[in-house]
Amino acid sequence: MKKLITCAFLLTFLLTKAQTKEQLQHLDTYFTKSYKEWNIPGMAIAIVSSDSIYLSKGYGVTDIQSKKTVDEHTLFAVASNSKAFTASALAQLVDAGKLQWNDKVVNYLPYFKMYDDYVTQHFTIADLLSHRSGLATFSGDLLWYGTTKTPEEIIKAQQYLQPKFDFRTNFGYSNISYLTAGQIIEKITGKSWQNYIQDAFLTPLNMNRTLTSTTQLASTTNIATPYFTENGNNNPLKWVNWDNIAPAGALISSVHDFSKWLQLNLKEGTIHDKEYFSNKQFNQITTPHINFSVRTNKHKKHFSSYGMGWNLEDFEGVKVISHGGGYDGMISKSFFIPEKDLAVIILTNSVNWLPGALSNKILDVLVANNMNDKDWSADYLIIKKKRDKKQKEKESNIALQRGVLNNNHLNLEEYEGVYKDKMYGNVTVHINNGNLNFQMEKTPIFHASLNHWNHHIFTFRFDTSLCSLPQGKLWFDLDKEGKINKLHLDVPNPDFDFTEFTFIKQ
Repeated sequence: MKKLITCAFLLTFLLTKAQTKEQLQHLDTYFTKSYKEWNIPGMAIAIVSSDSIYLSKGYGVTDIQSKKTVDEHTLFAVASNSKAFTASALAQLVDAGKLQWNDKVVNYLPYFKMYDDYVTQHFTIADLLSHRSGLATFSGDLLWYGTTKTPEEIIKAQQYLQPKFDFRTNFGYSNISYLTAGQIIEKITGKSWQNYIQDAFLTPLNMNRTLTSTTQLASTTNIATPYFTENGNNNPLKWVNWDNIAPAGALISSVHDFSKWLQLNLKEGTIHDKEYFSNKQFNQITTPHINFSVRTNKHKKHFSSYGMGWNLEDFEGVKVISHGGGYDGMISKSFFIPEKDLAVIILTNSVNWLPGALSNKILDVLVANNMNDKDWSADYLIIKKKRDKKQKEKESNIALQRGVLNNNHLNLEEYEGVYKDKMYGNVTVHINNGNLNFQMEKTPIFHASLNHWNHHIFTFRFDTSLCSLPQGKLWFDLDKEGKINKLHLDVPNPDFDFTEFTFIKQ
């Protein structure tokens, strides 16, 4: 009987191992097909368990010109995948008895102020990490992106942001909240967020290639170049520094390094006999704190929510803990499933939807054990192309209106001047070589020449080597006497809301 049981166990083990190998080969082939059809220059993927590496591999090139191949050590921006490090750092401080999740933010940062006195006084650390401030998703991101504003200046300025929801009633993704959380870490420990994360996680986990700032790129090699696609062409971008929002998204890593972080989380805070944060606090940051609606689907999804630094949902009866990251020219996705001892990190060097599609494919194959013909990449690509087509048609229709609109404008000298928004600061408009130009003074990369469109409306495009934003519009308001008194900006994009600012002529 013992021999029969042993033989049955060995047979099951061998079949499982062979099945896993077949699944990984299937996925590897699928990854190669997918990044090519999305015209992505380079990509890296790792699939691991808590103590093993199933796949850790690069696809494509780090740079189109050099054609250097991507490998498991190639560096990419992981962007908002950094948020879980911030939440876990605070979990350590809770374990150490230095703070509580429901502590009020103003008790640590007296300058913290929101749109309402009640919200300001009752805003907790848990609120910061679970995106339930009442603000719209990405509200205020132009206060930090590419700006010279300090963290304290950014946090103080958010008091002028207007809420979209009531406090704690809806999800509104906030990078500034995570910046605030990072400032609390600094207040308690006396260390900058970068130094704390280095000492608490990166060094002990031997994440030796992971960087905490773009300023460290010059001292290393094997770095992916960011790209954005326009008219079918991949255009390179320069790295933009994110130090002033570091706790929300500054980390730069490789799939080899990031796998170690995911393995720690698979182990729920303790690995190699070292406790980084307790199981109790791990449960706290991976418990839903704000919920999303759930639609009926074939995988019988029962919940979708956000914890602290992690998205949370179920798939085929198991809990999936995940996050995405978006840097200009790079998109990433990570997820792990403790019940299946499975973790995945996907890094790409272009703006694309593929990491989400590949995550679904990996779940199908490795969790649902289904190597069917469901082509998530192709489906996502069809949807993306349809949306792009609609956007182009919309832009074309707007452009056609120019012929029936007023093409007159004031003398260019009348538009010159300094325009101030109480939240952001100044925009200057001046004439250079006969053309109007403008500069957002706190954002050195945001400057452009203005091209007259109609009446007091001008079009512009920021430097495409620094920013992938499309063409925008700048327009002026006149007072009752016909004098210019206000300036407005708008650039159609899903990340930055320029219309949150109203610039008054000084």
